[in-house]
Amino acid sequence: MNIKRQVPSSSFFDVSKGSLWLNTTASRNVSEAIQENFYIYSSKHQTFKIKTLYLQSHFIFKKKKNGQNKIADIQNATICEIEQPNYGAGIKIIKSGQTIEIYGMIMSWLQQLKFYCVQQDFSNKYSIITLLGKGTFGKVYKIKSRTTQQNYAVKVFEKKTLISYQDYLVITKELQIVRTLNHPAITHFYETFENAEFIFIVYEMIEQGELSTLIKERYLSEEESLNITKQLLQALLFMHTQGIMHRDIKPSNILLKDRNSMSIAITDFGLADFYRIDGKYIYTRCGTPLFVAPEVLQDKIYDYKIDIYSVGVILFMLLSGGKSPFQGPDADERLYQNYKGSVDYSLLPNISEKTFNLLQSMLELDPSKRISAKVALNHQVFRNFKANKLSLIINKSPRSNEKIFSSRLKINTNTNLDKYLQLTPRLLNIQQKPVNNMKKEAIRRGFKKMQTFSHRSPQLSPIKTQTKFEPFS
Repeated sequence: MNIKRQVPSSSFFDVSKGSLWLNTTASRNVSEAIQENFYIYSSKHQTFKIKTLYLQSHFIFKKKKNGQNKIADIQNATICEIEQPNYGAGIKIIKSGQTIEIYGMIMSWLQQLKFYCVQQDFSNKYSIITLLGKGTFGKVYKIKSRTTQQNYAVKVFEKKTLISYQDYLVITKELQIVRTLNHPAITHFYETFENAEFIFIVYEMIEQGELSTLIKERYLSEEESLNITKQLLQALLFMHTQGIMHRDIKPSNILLKDRNSMSIAITDFGLADFYRIDGKYIYTRCGTPLFVAPEVLQDKIYDYKIDIYSVGVILFMLLSGGKSPFQGPDADERLYQNYKGSVDYSLLPNISEKTFNLLQSMLELDPSKRISAKVALNHQVFRNFKANKLSLIINKSPRSNEKIFSSRLKINTNTNLDKYLQLTPRLLNIQQKPVNNMKKEAIRRGFKKMQTFSHRSPQLSPIKTQTKFEPFS
């Protein structure tokens, strides 16, 4: 990949033409802000003045003598480190065609500004090691820090493919969300860069593989399955408390941080969004077939419970050795079962009554009756969890994965879970044997308008893929 170190003449993120500094009478809690005295350059007067500035989250504010405050929202502003002969190291902040230049003790501010702003010198700080995955508009690479030699993952967007305001909203929404999420079971975001051709979003690198691979490799005990489920619920509780829905929870979006302790991290927030009571989102019908909640397929207004349903599907797969809860002879039938929320519990081995109760509560068809993340974490199955002696899944022979997956996809008998998950977002394009008219109409209502599904990649799914599903002529 040829990355040129160029300062963009116009930032992808700079769409506002209003004033950078705004007057406000709202009081700020100074105790929670980083306070520093800086030399501030005035381009109008071409002078430097000492002023006290406060940095809180992505806001810079300064106090005025008349009691008013001036505040600047610097989220996604362009920043670069600069030098001035008389005043030393400084930072230039560029947004809305305006600049803020500050000089002095900048190090206390620099890390926070890097988190919320967009830098320009990606090639100076990182070297690219290998390609991890491809999407419609971008790619994901494994990279290495030139200073610390630590590995990271970078999500790279090619700017010439991002031509609509909707593309701008999708990327800025993802950045807004990942900057909000600081949780051990969520992939950590670090910083953002931009040059003339690309946008770079840097995440932590998790190299133990995906949950989908682990499911394929071996059967998990009931206790291991619940351990993973509990971490997912803890991450979802944190997200939901922040008002965020992931909307594409599936095994390929869950990374393994440690295979011994079974610690995991949720990744790919390309389809995540903030909950709205009116149900109006950039993308409304989104997710992955056979993991998505029925109310999404049925074109109903939904809430946080869609993530719980997806975790329920994952728990079912963990307990059953990788089998989907939605069965049928072909893709249309399986999607129809997902649409109806018809779960085949006969595929489960012998599990504890408590675990079965939790699973049913998560796969409840009625969202108003479906368990929440908070209530699920207080479920009796998780009480004194480490001391629980739960039954192991030992039923391997009667229903082999190979047999079940070959009947699902009509391909060779060596089909494994990875291939199944790769094909899942495109199942609606497969022309299978006809189904009756009632099923046709139900599936058409649920899927015809679904245009956005996340693309699977080995590390971080780079971008959504936009596909118009027309399963029937």
